[in-house]
Amino acid sequence: MTNMAFRQMIKLCAWILLSVFASFSIDKARAEEEANPALEAVASTLANQAETTPAVALSPALVFQILASEIAAQRGQLGTASQTLIDLAKTTGDSRLARRATELALRERVFARALAAAELWRDLAPGSEQARLVLENLYLAGSRFDDAGALISKRLEASKTPQERAALWINLRHILLRTGRPQALVGLVEALQQNDQDSLGEAQASLALLQVQAGNIQGAQTIAQLLNKQTLTPSTRLELAQAAMHLKRHDLAQAPLEELSQAAKEPALQSQALLLLAQLMRESERAEEGFRLLDQSLRQDPQRVELLYDHAMAAERLNKIDVAEQSLLRLIALRPRHAHAYNALGYSLADRNIRLEEAQNYIEKALALAPEDPHIVDSMGWVLYRRGDLAGALNHLQKAYQLQPDPEIAIHLGEVLWKLDRKDEAIALWRRAREAEPANALLRETLSRLAVTL
Repeated sequence: MTNMAFRQMIKLCAWILLSVFASFSIDKARAEEEANPALEAVASTLANQAETTPAVALSPALVFQILASEIAAQRGQLGTASQTLIDLAKTTGDSRLARRATELALRERVFARALAAAELWRDLAPGSEQARLVLENLYLAGSRFDDAGALISKRLEASKTPQERAALWINLRHILLRTGRPQALVGLVEALQQNDQDSLGEAQASLALLQVQAGNIQGAQTIAQLLNKQTLTPSTRLELAQAAMHLKRHDLAQAPLEELSQAAKEPALQSQALLLLAQLMRESERAEEGFRLLDQSLRQDPQRVELLYDHAMAAERLNKIDVAEQSLLRLIALRPRHAHAYNALGYSLADRNIRLEEAQNYIEKALALAPEDPHIVDSMGWVLYRRGDLAGALNHLQKAYQLQPDPEIAIHLGEVLWKLDRKDEAIALWRRAREAEPANALLRETLSRLAVTL
């Protein structure tokens, strides 16, 4: 297994813990915010799950071993605890112990042990949907696509209605897209959809999205055929429209986004469609139209907090600074820990070289909330540059570029290097930025202002 594949597998294992275990034990939104408490809640609710009872009586010696394994887990000895529970599950036939062993192995991020524990859990509790889901995810993470396909096929066969199968495809799609290996999964999805004609649209959508992620041109062709299918769920149509935008096929995305932004029954989905539609207009050089769309929506429903940030950014691009500032301040009042609202407010002022002390205060608040965010670190470097602190600016911009070698960060860092008379380094950075984004407007403006020819 390559290092990249291993890292992707670890990320997927972490996602399994949150998306599968947490959903069975505590509120999922809370689980996503507080991963460790979620895992503790899983342990405390084991007895409440529909698992098999022990095949042998729990003697004092067995109880002692279970307690010892939990103490080991508390002390960070996850491997010892997990292996002990695997052995005890085999001895007792108690699937709850295999379940707990699986959880600990995932927390330890030891894939082989997690897989062994999950297979034992499935064997001891063949009726457990949770065990099958975890094992299915682990098979996908480990590139055991035939084994994963067998489990998925059983779930499709067990689904009683086309609606159930469509829902299964939607959930499965989100897992498949997270693996980071779309091309390897295309064959699996093609095979699965051959045996599922009842929910063919959702299966085709899953295949198309994987193809797009893999850079396969067939994905765009399938999306073009599917986007106007009213039989697809609104969330699937939104995903397809977003994929069309990724492919720069705004002609395919606009009509479904317009429809979903007006007619979607779920407010969150409606807002997502609206934000994508505004983005489409901006990318199509219709920035004023995109701003009006968001502005009108906020006037009709001022409670749509999720639109405020994009509304502010749309206003800022049109140099409507007062409007942008009002929206960002309102967002901060409603969401005081919104780091990017503070950052946007500070950067907007710094970039215009106005109210620089105030700008730095906003960015410092953003940095306190998200100290490793490359764009916020970049903003701090930029405001320090505007205030004449070249050494401080260089320090922050170099850190930002190390965190994320983004063209905009490279352009800012290049300007500071230029001012420090490190012109060869600046030109090298700007050339890399031009290679990444040949039409970058900020780069053109910077080179023109500094009278530099690359």
